[in-house]
Amino acid sequence: MNMTIQSLPADSKFNIPKAAYAALAIVAVTVIAGLTTPTFATVDNLFVVIRAASITGIVAIGMSYITISGNLFALSASSLGALLAVLFALITSHLGFGTGIVLTLLIAAVAGVAQGLAVNLIGNPIITTLAFGTVFRGLAALFSGNSILRIDSNAALLLGTARPLGVPTQSWVFLLAALISWFIIRHVKLGREIVLCGANKETATASGLNVGLVTVVACVALSVGVAIMGILTVSQFSQAKADLFMGYDFDYIAAVLVGGVALRGGRGSPIQAALGAVLIALLQNFMLLNGYSAGLRMTIVGLLVIVSISVFHVLQGKSR
Repeated sequence: MNMTIQSLPADSKFNIPKAAYAALAIVAVTVIAGLTTPTFATVDNLFVVIRAASITGIVAIGMSYITISGNLFALSASSLGALLAVLFALITSHLGFGTGIVLTLLIAAVAGVAQGLAVNLIGNPIITTLAFGTVFRGLAALFSGNSILRIDSNAALLLGTARPLGVPTQSWVFLLAALISWFIIRHVKLGREIVLCGANKETATASGLNVGLVTVVACVALSVGVAIMGILTVSQFSQAKADLFMGYDFDYIAAVLVGGVALRGGRGSPIQAALGAVLIALLQNFMLLNGYSAGLRMTIVGLLVIVSISVFHVLQGKSR
C-alpha cells in the first residue's frame, strides 16, 4: 500500500505551476488595481480584502478536500455555517465561550460524518449535500426562531476583532489552516490516500484503501472549516442569524476552481484553494471600489471560473 501511495504523481509536476498561475494573477490584479484605483492601496482597504479572503478561504480550504478526494463539491457549506453560527451563539450565551467553541466543533464533525456516510450510500455528492443544506438551513431557522441571536462575550469579541501584529485574527487562522492542510495532503499518509482515491477510486480500492472513509474524512474537514468560519464571524459581529452566508457556496467553489484544483479530483492542494480565495477577494474589492453593479460582478467572477477551468484543463492535458 505504501508503494502505491508513494507512486502518485509528484505535485511539482502539476500543482506548483497552477499555484504559480494563481499567484501571478494575484500580483497582476493588485498592481492594476493599485495603479487605477487610489483607494485600493490603502492599509484599511487591504485589511478589508484580507479579512474577506480569509473567511471565504478557510471554507475553500476545507472544500478542496472534497474536490481532491473525487467528490466534486458540497453544496451545504453555507447552510451548515448558518446552523453552526446559531448553535455557537446559543451555547456561548448559556454555557460560555470556551464550551461554545468545543461543542460547535464537535457538532461540525458529526455533521461531516453524517454527510460523508450519506454520500457513500447515495453516491451523488451534489444531490446529497444539497439536501443536507436544506436541512441545516431549516434547523438554523428553527433554533434561532428566525430572529437575530446576540451574544455578550468579551472573549468572543476579542477573537473576532483582535489584530495580532496588526493582522486580523481571521487572517492568522486562514494562514495556519492553509499550512496545516497543505502539510496533511503532502506529508501525511491520510492526505496521500485522499489524493489517490480522487485520482482513481477503483485503483485505490484495489490497493486496499478505504474510499468510504476518505469521503467521510473530506466531509469532516470541510465541516470543521465551516465551523471555524462561523465562530469567527459570530465573534466579530456578536450576533448570529439563520440567513448568514446565504449564497456563499459559489464563492467557496469558485476559489477552489480558480486556484486550479482538478475538478475530477486526484490533483491539487489546499494552498491553491487559498490562493483562489485571495484572488477573488481582490477582484471583488476592486470592482466594488469602482462601482460595478452586483450583476456585473457576478458575471465577471463566473467568467473567471469558466476561463480558469478551461485553461487548467488544457494544462492538464499537456502534462499527460
